[in-house]
Amino acid sequence: METGAHMGTSTGPAPGEPEADSAGGPGGDGTVSSGTKVANQDQHARSATRPQRPAPPGPLKPTRARRRPALIALGLALVALSVLAVVYLTTMLGQTFRVLAVAQEIPRGTVIEAGDLTVAELPTGPSALESISADELDLMVGKIAATDLSPGQLLTEANAVDELGPPTGQSIVGVALAPSQMPITALRPGDAVRVVETPATGGEPPTEAPFSIAATVIRSEPSPLGDQMVVDVQVTSNNAAALAARAATGRVAIVIDAVGAG
Repeated sequence: METGAHMGTSTGPAPGEPEADSAGGPGGDGTVSSGTKVANQDQHARSATRPQRPAPPGPLKPTRARRRPALIALGLALVALSVLAVVYLTTMLGQTFRVLAVAQEIPRGTVIEAGDLTVAELPTGPSALESISADELDLMVGKIAATDLSPGQLLTEANAVDELGPPTGQSIVGVALAPSQMPITALRPGDAVRVVETPATGGEPPTEAPFSIAATVIRSEPSPLGDQMVVDVQVTSNNAAALAARAATGRVAIVIDAVGAG
């Protein structure tokens, strides 16, 4: 009977059909179980809290360099000036000019001779050094050394003069001396000396310190009259008259205090 067959059939799934998930599988009515909803909510929450990666930047647009004619012109001008400076220095450094220099020591007040000088070469170009051209050698011979000149020193208009004049406040006095009135040591320009008053010939020596004047030897030459030596000495102007008066009597002598210290 059909009625018995219906009553004896099972409500389980047909062979080959999946069993319904009692925890959260889809029901027979097509609804989603509560477990599936919870899992989906957790996945959405994790996706929301995950940091978003920034989008990669787009390709850069190429920029065009601006041309500045003024700067280009300035750069070209600087390059040109540099080239000209190098050429000028190379040319000038390769050229020299000849000047007069001192070959041997020339004391102050000495007449300069040709053998006292030599020729030196200086580079051509601006220089703070004063010099005399080697072509003027003949003009320099016969001049007087205004200062003590050392070997290698350049000859100038200031240290080679026609006449050796005293500075302000100083005077030059000539003293004629016999050999007995001066040391055997040759007097040289620059020597520091004292001109001492002496007693008359055959007289008694002074009981007090004799009158004396400090002086500096300028030059000395043999006198054309007799065996005397004429010595030019430089003294302070206020002592010049007193020395000249005593030198005229012939009653003076020279004492060397220091060689070349004046």
